[in-house]
Amino acid sequence: MVWKGNSVMRQRMVYLFTAVNWYRLELFKNLAMMVDLKVYILNGYKVGYDGINYLPNLENLNIQILDEKQSQFNELVKIIDKEEFDTIVVPSMNSMHFIRLTTMLCHYYRQKGKKVLYFWEYWPMEKERSSLSKKVKQSVRHWAVRINKSYIDKFIVPSIYTFSFYRKLGIPASKCVRCFNSSEVEQKHYTRDEVRNLYGIRNEDKVILYFGRLEKYKGIDELVRAFEKLNLENCHLLICGPGKLDTKIASSRIHIAGSIPPNERGKYYAAADLFVLPNTYKNKVEPWGLTVNEAMAFALPILVTDATGSGLDLVFNGVNGFVMDSNNIEEELQKYLRLIMNDDIFRNSLSENSKKIISNYTFSNMAKAFRWA
Repeated sequence: MVWKGNSVMRQRMVYLFTAVNWYRLELFKNLAMMVDLKVYILNGYKVGYDGINYLPNLENLNIQILDEKQSQFNELVKIIDKEEFDTIVVPSMNSMHFIRLTTMLCHYYRQKGKKVLYFWEYWPMEKERSSLSKKVKQSVRHWAVRINKSYIDKFIVPSIYTFSFYRKLGIPASKCVRCFNSSEVEQKHYTRDEVRNLYGIRNEDKVILYFGRLEKYKGIDELVRAFEKLNLENCHLLICGPGKLDTKIASSRIHIAGSIPPNERGKYYAAADLFVLPNTYKNKVEPWGLTVNEAMAFALPILVTDATGSGLDLVFNGVNGFVMDSNNIEEELQKYLRLIMNDDIFRNSLSENSKKIISNYTFSNMAKAFRWA
């Protein structure tokens, strides 16, 4: 809040973002209700959605997409400085380019007396089996946060993992602002059988849903093997997401849906009885996993691993699901799939608790973290 004389002025904020992600637009809409907001998308990243010709609707949002030249420091500050603002959210340092750019922006705007905020879902991958070059990049990221911590007023923290990471880097807890990291799928009145009918799944059958990219670190291979070994009666595995998957695994009980546009995701959650995101420490981890939020909003029990950022925040063992050991993922999957899918009363209890736990994870509450930081 900015005071001028005896009147109160709305806070004026510039938000620098690195992509047009459909799942962040609602954050911007809610934040714009609280502050005067201008969003700049850097490097001309005008993206669709996971290989689908789907571009988010940018109408009624004060968003400007900058090309690569405009996104260089000297040109960028010329553009930004035309705005009247009090607070700037600098880009996450997820590449060497943005480490350099964000470092320069932090120093420049702190010297100009602006409040500098930083939001990043990243946390260190201590168990990760990675190459030397990747470990070097990780060390550089950590170094970048350390050298900028005195120039950043507040760190917007989405998870317990991220908070622990910042504290290990010497960032005071007083500089960390808790944020309800959110993603909301439109809650239409989806029927349970709309998607089931597409794949010949009966209403009385049970559906295990996977939603995410089909990459090795996501644990999709382990999930398929565990499901096949269990051979659960009247149970189906529905796999949604972009990427390559051996179509030979498809069967009368394993269904590969491919990429699903954001405006159709809800009906897949509505068709399911359990959501699984079995991330591993192969190559990289999942910084958060917004599909967990979405599944919980549809009252689904959750199985994740300790390589999933949202696990410590959203999933409580025996309450709304389980956090599995990523070092023993296939056996863990078999144990918990059997436990949950064979006990209707227990599964229904997990479902009810998921809906309650996720209730605070709204874009309005997420925006408040930036507003009051």
